Amino acid sequence: MRELPSSQQILQMLTGKWMAQAISVAATLGVADLLIGGPQTAEQLATSTSTHPDSLYRLLRALASIGVFAETEDGRFTLTPLAQCLRSDAPDTMRNWARLLALPLFWQSWGDLLHSVKTGETGLKHTLGILDFRLPICSEAWPQTEP
Repeated sequence: MRELPSSQQILQMLTGKWMAQAISVAATLGVADLLIGGPQTAEQLATSTSTHPDSLYRLLRALASIGVFAETEDGRFTLTPLAQCLRSDAPDTMRNWARLLALPLFWQSWGDLLHSVKTGETGLKHTLGILDFRLPICSEAWPQTEP
């Protein structure tokens, strides 16, 4: 496989936050769990997730472009090895991490990284006024939502 030019590699890195957010949305909606039984169309998934079919289709296409899901020739979406990690029942599930990292608490605090580097103040303190933050990162502590 041919290596991308440096400018393209940097562009992929710069837009990585968009893909991270897309993965988080798919995890929050439980798309991987819905695909356990086999491929489904965006319309079928939209009905199950109470989402806008065209918008969900665009989300799934974006995620298929980076290998999270795969789109079949007949327009249905299916699991890939990456998507398996977003299943709630996977032994190596990353679903709750994906959901957690999309929370405004984390999203906004990283948005002020320049301030943190200049001042030494954490993003959580600067953005949200949080001085001491500890969160139990385990599936039992995470509020569960049904897709």
